[in-house]
Amino acid sequence: MKKPIYKYPSFVKNVELEKTDDKRFWLKLTIDETKKDSIVVILKNPSRANKEVSDKTVYNVSNYIYRNQDKYDFLEDVGSLIIVNLIPHYQTYSDQLKVLSNDVICTENLRVIDDITKQNSKVIIAWGNHPSGLYKEYETLKSEALQILAKNNNEIFYVDKLSAAGNPKHGQIWGYKNDLLKYPFAD
Repeated sequence: MKKPIYKYPSFVKNVELEKTDDKRFWLKLTIDETKKDSIVVILKNPSRANKEVSDKTVYNVSNYIYRNQDKYDFLEDVGSLIIVNLIPHYQTYSDQLKVLSNDVICTENLRVIDDITKQNSKVIIAWGNHPSGLYKEYETLKSEALQILAKNNNEIFYVDKLSAAGNPKHGQIWGYKNDLLKYPFAD
């Protein structure tokens, strides 16, 4: 079955990204040029979104932030969102990432997360549970990301709930009315 093609929502004014053939390090969506803040959203891994087309997760995350700007002070001044991932490898089906187990921890990607979160204090973590076959690697990546956010003194939020394993709900399954909550270890 062919996957649907997602166009960027009409409120997205500009799309920028840094990528290689098989990795995307960051994706920036400008949603309001008059607002100065950017918010960083940390997801699991990129699916298909690029400069021309979105994907289900990016579409959902951008709509959630746009629709909730008046509801949360945290989102009020957000003019752009920057999406980074724990795992930078393009793969629509995260269970297929296990073939990359030796390469899944990318120091260049962790450097990018550090650089971007140094420059932008607002962060929503939304990486969901670990991909099949990569539990140990995923735990390492989550730990590294949380250490980076603590070091950079970021304001950390998540949407709706944490899983039984303590992971934030994945951005692909956020509901527009789900609550934006302060991450419990962020204090």
